[in-house]
Amino acid sequence: MITQESLEQLKQVADIVEVVQSYITLKKVGSNYQAICPFHDEKTPSFIVSPQRNSFRCYGCSKGGNAFTFIMEYEKVDFPTAAQKLAGMFNFPLQFTHAKEPTTRTDLLEQIAQCYQAQLGKTPHALEYLEQRGVSPQSLKDFSLGFCVPSSVFGYIQAHKLDTKTLLDLGVLGQDDQQKTFVRFANRLMFAIHNPNGKIVGFGGRVLQENAQVAKYINSPQSALFNKSKLLYGYFQARQNILKTKQLILTEGYLDVILLHQAGFNTAVATLGTALTPEHLPVLGRGEPSVILLYDGDKAGRTAAFKASQLLAKELKSGGVVLLTPPLDPADMVLQGQIEELKTLLARPIPFIEFVLQGLTKDCNLNDPLQKKQAFEQVQAFLHSLPPVVQEDYKPMAVSLLQTSLRFFSPQKPKSPNPKPQPLAQRPISDPLEELLIKYMALYPELLRQAKVYISTPQVFKHCAHAFLLLCNAQPEDAQIAAIKLDERLPMATPPDKDFKAHLVLFIKRHCAAQLEQINYLPGLELSQRLEMLALWRTKLHQSNQGELVKV
Repeated sequence: MITQESLEQLKQVADIVEVVQSYITLKKVGSNYQAICPFHDEKTPSFIVSPQRNSFRCYGCSKGGNAFTFIMEYEKVDFPTAAQKLAGMFNFPLQFTHAKEPTTRTDLLEQIAQCYQAQLGKTPHALEYLEQRGVSPQSLKDFSLGFCVPSSVFGYIQAHKLDTKTLLDLGVLGQDDQQKTFVRFANRLMFAIHNPNGKIVGFGGRVLQENAQVAKYINSPQSALFNKSKLLYGYFQARQNILKTKQLILTEGYLDVILLHQAGFNTAVATLGTALTPEHLPVLGRGEPSVILLYDGDKAGRTAAFKASQLLAKELKSGGVVLLTPPLDPADMVLQGQIEELKTLLARPIPFIEFVLQGLTKDCNLNDPLQKKQAFEQVQAFLHSLPPVVQEDYKPMAVSLLQTSLRFFSPQKPKSPNPKPQPLAQRPISDPLEELLIKYMALYPELLRQAKVYISTPQVFKHCAHAFLLLCNAQPEDAQIAAIKLDERLPMATPPDKDFKAHLVLFIKRHCAAQLEQINYLPGLELSQRLEMLALWRTKLHQSNQGELVKV
């Protein structure tokens, strides 16, 4: 049995947010976190995680408790199993009442990893390959690289009396149709895959022979420990730097991660030979970092980046996409010493929403009405998956890409099958973003002073210019301002500063995009004047895309 003292210590170590976030996506709301409850069907989040109390509770189904309880409920396991899983997550050594502590599955994988590492030092062609790829001796240790020699693995298992059945379950060993046991990763370069807390939970293996009649990469099979759709290679090594810098670089390959870490890009991670999935989001969301997709610029890389961007755009993730010029990949660039070029590219990613809009329209023949209609429907469907304020911000860009008119973009229709009846006298909202800014500025004079620094003329507002002018001149409020202040459909954050700045950046970015679109239609401009204006507004748009406030 596990000692009570050990359990109490584990309870103090186990962070409820980190535990729950490894299973489901959490959203920070004030000092707590919120999610759709995983224990019953619901559409409105009622599942709350409290870091202060180190507990969770669902106000819909009344389930609640601590980290032990959550694992027991989610995985349908007993208390001892939940305790050992929790201990594995936090690398916590449990104490038992009997003399010998049972060997866990992760302990077995740690031992196998040591076997692989020992064999790498005795395999010259594998070491030569790694040297040619630029992998340093220190990285061999930091990332637990190894090589799988079948005879040595069998000998190691026998010498250390390891549990063969468990190794079969974990995919270290396999069985053929005749029930003959074999080493799954025979003659492959081995990459140890850790969970976010540092425990080895599986392996990736690369064959070194060119034109081999087998898959170049294989991973451990799905198991209780290993789910490649939830894990990121290198996350354990990058974790502290991700939390510190609030940035995560997502790549496509093991060697990309290792070489990027060597070059100082120590927030790099990679998916495990699979596309980014919703199951990756809890790991990506830890610490709320900005995410940069650093992918190859070939067709496969572009396709993967597009699919990942669709997922991240709907999560409103900051960051964006960087595609490299084929045939280079991140590891190649590091090996060739192109560090400064990488820094420059990573500093200017294409925002996810922009990348998706470009991807939906780039292959469309705008002269073909049917193709244009199909692209328009895809763009509008994508915009409708975003919050209304963000939709408004990106409509001008969609209009420009499709060479159409803003009037064709309809607002998203409510999804509720039984919408609540609206009061007959309810006023129409002319522009949600403009009116929300006016509401903030009318209620908080310091925010008005901030806005006046960047908005040089009331005409920047298309619908609320008069209201902004009255506020700037400290004149009495008119009926429009009074109605906006009282309208509960315009939600405000508390404290308001950060939210107001984010909306002001969106408003200015929208204005910059509209100005760029209009320049092409301004009469009487010389070519040099047109180019100068285009350069000016493109610069302002780029700065606002980076989250900066610029004067307009």
